Amino acid sequence: MKPARWLIILGSLILFLGGLLHLLGYSRIIPVLVAAGMDATIVGAFKAVWLAFSIQFLVLAPAFIWIGRRPGARSLLLFLALVPVLDAILMYYFVGRFIGSYIVSAGAALVIIGAWLLPQTDTK
Repeated sequence: MKPARWLIILGSLILFLGGLLHLLGYSRIIPVLVAAGMDATIVGAFKAVWLAFSIQFLVLAPAFIWIGRRPGARSLLLFLALVPVLDAILMYYFVGRFIGSYIVSAGAALVIIGAWLLPQTDTK
């Protein structure tokens, strides 16, 4: 297997495991918000965003691997890799440096490097 595909697989695995870890944190954070007396609407919105973020990586990671195995996948992978790149930027800006921002950054970087190393197709 080519190094490009290994990088995509490794980056996808990191993102998938990051999504799982994020999902596991759900059961810890929600009781804290409820105990803090936050409005139910805000807690509901927080639940939705938390779960959507987790599921985003649980779905994108296998998609990266699947798409990376197809010919001419370079541009699509680079486009889809914008999702974790933008997530990482937002995480650094709003939350700062922590394990989650490092996980998302590392996974995104590996997928981007792997996609960049894939052969470029000529679309005339």
